[in-house]
This record gives sequence, structure tokens and C-alpha cells, in this order.
Amino acid sequence: MQVNLGEKIKELRKRDGRKQEDLAKALGVTAQAVSRWEAGTCYPDMNLIPAIANYFHVSIDSLFGYQNDREGKINAYAKEALRRMFEGQDITETIQFLRKCLEEFPGEAKLQSHLASALASKGFQETTPNNPYLEEAAAIYEDLSKNDPGVVGSLLHVYAHMGELEKAEKKANAQPLVEHSREVLLASHSEFKNAARYRGEAILSLLHTLERITEQAILWNDKLKSSREANEILEAIYTLYEKIFDGKSYGIFHSDLCMLNLSCAGNYAKLKEYDLSYAAFDRAFTHYKEYVKIMSISMQGIPQEPHFESPLLSEAKGILAGFVVCKPEYLTLIIDTYPAKLKKQVRKDPKYAELFEEKN
Repeated sequence: MQVNLGEKIKELRKRDGRKQEDLAKALGVTAQAVSRWEAGTCYPDMNLIPAIANYFHVSIDSLFGYQNDREGKINAYAKEALRRMFEGQDITETIQFLRKCLEEFPGEAKLQSHLASALASKGFQETTPNNPYLEEAAAIYEDLSKNDPGVVGSLLHVYAHMGELEKAEKKANAQPLVEHSREVLLASHSEFKNAARYRGEAILSLLHTLERITEQAILWNDKLKSSREANEILEAIYTLYEKIFDGKSYGIFHSDLCMLNLSCAGNYAKLKEYDLSYAAFDRAFTHYKEYVKIMSISMQGIPQEPHFESPLLSEAKGILAGFVVCKPEYLTLIIDTYPAKLKKQVRKDPKYAELFEEKN
């Protein structure tokens, strides 16, 4: 890459509305020297480079034009890591890949977060009491959580698998209440310039949380799980999604709707209400297909601006939250609960052929 330091200095000087004399005075050089730098006839002394970067409030990398290269490379590494995890590649190789990336970019939060996620995935597969993968994942998430509360949920999940419930509860109790969350606070003031966007994003965040917590609450409630009442609640949440999204443009929220319908399908199967189970399974498959399509585009590096057509969400740009990675095996697990005749019918339906391609 060709570096034209003089042009960069000129660009930054004009950006800040400064004269050559202003920069010269701050650096203790002549205005003629600055003029020669900008003309490209000579370069500043290397000892002046940190002072020039500080004067314009930019990094030295940015001053030399390296910042875009750095960010582009980090984003490329992050996308590659996501692709590997999404496609179910060997998690140990993915961990090694991310370690090499972090050797090149030490302390880079985005890469550290992906490494913690990969370590956690590996750790969840281990059955030994001392689990170094989970311990390292927890340490990384703890460090990241100082500046990024978005990783706290992943940290608690790791602590729970480690049996460190006191640490998990203490960390959870240190977080703000729902009404004090960023999303709710931003949505509470119509005076804000982007008020409509904030309200839409608060609705999305709260709806996503409602779906996740309700499913968990039902799963661990002996009176509700595998009951008609449970499915009535889940079906009501599904209807709420349809109403809020206006039945279209669900985006990444197809993941929520796939998992929600799979829960319904599983519950109906346990109640031997196979017609209802099959209908819920079919809805889950539809949302699974849309989710895979969205993730495939994302893995190709094609920029996707979230777009929601619903009047409530039209200004929203999406949310920063964890979504379940929908996998074919989640759907085939439901099919395995069906009686032989229905199971055979589903397996022979060409519509669902892709779910069994690897098994046949």
C-alpha cells in the first residue's frame, strides 16, 4: 500500500479547520516545513509522528492510512470464525485459528469474543470435572464484560456449566434492572432525535427476551411443561410476533420463531396431538429456511441493513442480542418423537429432504 503522509496531514488539517501555521506552531517547526510535507517533497522527522497523531487526535496507524486495513482484516477474521462455527467445522481448529488471529491483533475485543464462544462450545462437550476450556472462556468474558455488558449472558451460561452458580448470580445481580436498560431508557423519551428507532429497538429487544425467558420458564415448570396450557402460551407469543412484525420481514428473528414452533411441536407430540405437532413443525421449518438464507448471505460478507416493514418497527436497525443458531438436528429431534407412520411420511416428503441429506 502506498503511503502519502503529506496528503493525510493536509486532509486532517482541513478537517479540523487549521492552518499550516497552526500545526507548525504546535510542533515547533516552520510553516514552510509543513508546506513541504503536504506537497510530498519531504517527510516529517519520525520523532514528530506521535505529536502529529496526537495533534489530530488519531492513532499513528490511522495517520499512515493503516486503520482501514486493520479493521478490514479483523472483520474478515471475525466473519471467517463465524462461518466455521455456523457450518459446524472442527471447533478445535477454529480455536487455533482465532488464537493465531489474536497473535496478530492482541486484545482485539471482537476476536476475543469469538474465541470465548468457541472455547465455550468446546467446553460444553467435555465431561471432566476440571474444564480448562470453560475456565478460559469465563476469564475472557469477565474481562470483556468490563466494557461490553452484551457478553454477560454468555458468561453466566459458562458459569452455570461450571457449577459456579454463586458467581453467576452475583454477576447477574450487578446488572441494571430491565426498566433501567439502555433500550428502555432511550425509548422512554419522545424528544430524542431517533425516538422512533429507539422505541422499535426496545420492542424487538423485549420481545426477544420474552420469548427466550418464557420458553425456559415453561421448560422448568413441572405443572406447565408438556401441557396444553404451555402451548397456548407459546402460540400466543407466536401470534404476538406476527402482529408486531405485521407478518413479514422478520430478519434474524426467524431464529426465535423456529425455536418457538419447535417447542410447540415437541409439546404437541408428547400430548399425541400429531396434527397440531406437524403444523407447528412445518412453521418451524419455514422459519428455519429463512434463517439459513439470511445467515448464508451474511457469511458471504454481503452487507445487510436490517429492514422491518411493520409500522412499529420501520425505523429499527436491529438489536445486539444472542440468537440460537438453528441446526437441522433440532428439527429431526422432533420428527423422532412421531409414530412410525408419520415419521416415514415426513422423511419421504421432498420438502424436508435437506434435513436428512447427511444421514442418507
